[in-house]
Amino acid sequence: MRTASFSRLLLATGVAAATLSACDSTRQVASETSSDTVPSSPTVDESDVSFNREVTQGEYRFTVKTFGSQEPRIVSIRSYRGSAQTIDPLRLEVAGAVTNVASGDLNGNGKPELYIMTDNKKANGGLYAYEFAERGYAPISFPGTPAGNAGMGYTGQDMYQISGNKLVRSFPVTPLDSTQTAGNRTIEYTLDANGKLVMGAQR
Repeated sequence: MRTASFSRLLLATGVAAATLSACDSTRQVASETSSDTVPSSPTVDESDVSFNREVTQGEYRFTVKTFGSQEPRIVSIRSYRGSAQTIDPLRLEVAGAVTNVASGDLNGNGKPELYIMTDNKKANGGLYAYEFAERGYAPISFPGTPAGNAGMGYTGQDMYQISGNKLVRSFPVTPLDSTQTAGNRTIEYTLDANGKLVMGAQR
């Protein structure tokens, strides 16, 4: 009796193992994604391109695409020198919708910079910037809250543009008390050799 029970147990175990093996054989295996696809996390519709623009700086060319219309958005950046791609596609999450991109060489070191602007209205938001080299890139330090009198009444809603060799930042000023009036403030930044934005003139 015990021998028969033991045999039935072995038979059941074998059937279960075979069933698991069959399930494993049909399980989808994640394949390596090509450089043309978007990361699986977060999930986005690859056909939902909400921003697509190309800018150039000297011999360099950048293509910038945004996927999706919900937070967080995925930005894909490709960097080329001539026809050759200089780095693997760079992908990052951004807050807000991309409204503009600009390239430049603000510090004159021959390494192009890419500036991505979004409509993020939070304080110190709305700007993503990178400096590119022959085979790599480095993030540019964000300027942060304006120092001193330039930061009085600052609450965000920044707008950025490149003018000549400067980054121009504009934002509304919120009165701190009844003796002050609302207005707008503009600050110019230069880029130093270490990739840091340095505050300059304001108006």
